[in-house]
Amino acid sequence: MDQKVLESYRKAGKISVQVRQEVLAKIRPGMKILDLAEMIEKRIVELGGHPAFPVNIGINEITAHYTPAVNDETVIKPGDLVKIDIGVHVDGYVSDQAFTYCSEKNDMIAAAVKAVDAGIAAIRPGVKVSEISRAIQEAVKHTGFGVIVNLTGHGLEQYVIHGSPSIPNVENENGHVLEEGDVVALEPFITESNGVVKDSEPVEIFSFLQPKPVRVPEARKILEMSAAEYNGLPFCRRWIVSKGISQFKTSFSIRQLESVDALTSYPVLKESRGKPVAQAEHTIIVGNPSIVITK
Repeated sequence: MDQKVLESYRKAGKISVQVRQEVLAKIRPGMKILDLAEMIEKRIVELGGHPAFPVNIGINEITAHYTPAVNDETVIKPGDLVKIDIGVHVDGYVSDQAFTYCSEKNDMIAAAVKAVDAGIAAIRPGVKVSEISRAIQEAVKHTGFGVIVNLTGHGLEQYVIHGSPSIPNVENENGHVLEEGDVVALEPFITESNGVVKDSEPVEIFSFLQPKPVRVPEARKILEMSAAEYNGLPFCRRWIVSKGISQFKTSFSIRQLESVDALTSYPVLKESRGKPVAQAEHTIIVGNPSIVITK
């Protein structure tokens, strides 16, 4: 891996670690998740990085893709399982990290950490995806819990968050072999027994798909920002509103852009049975030894 690229990954990871430490020092029941999200995204910029995607804050059965809306009043309650997924990029090179907070002891949090650590321990040049998945599954099995079977870890590339390969958290026959210099994120989602997530509302996160002609000036501006300012990485409505476009015009413009396939959306993902979920995630540069940039 080029030294400059490695330095960018390391810087992104260092910022992510510091933000995590600051979050854990401040998060508490009674806190609005909107305040938490804005604090996280602001600190990423202050520390010299950029958000790679709007921070995801999923409570209990809300598993992924929930970021607060402009006037979100959601408050963390005692005992909530709060999953915080933070992406930081430096020159497009992304660190992807997630952790779970709860004001009360919850064994699923420890199970998620054990699972991701088992996957990390299996990573080396020449390892098959199936071997990593097996290590994660075995670690979860020993905790007595299950995983979300239709969510996976993933590869990372410059300005690409969900690249190849996908790394399932259950046993499979994927023969893809990791090579030195590959960058991957492992992210097991733990629940009481194996389950799945389903698409749900609301939808607040979007990303650039392709250029399309649109009449509304605000829609053109949003499309331009999604391609140029955000470099195709995900963004959210509140980011657009913060640029001076009203909530109404933002929503109207996004609907128009979706209708012509200029943007793609990221529906909130919820555990299909309504069961609470814990998550842990780290980003790893494959090598001898591998480098976990988010620890």
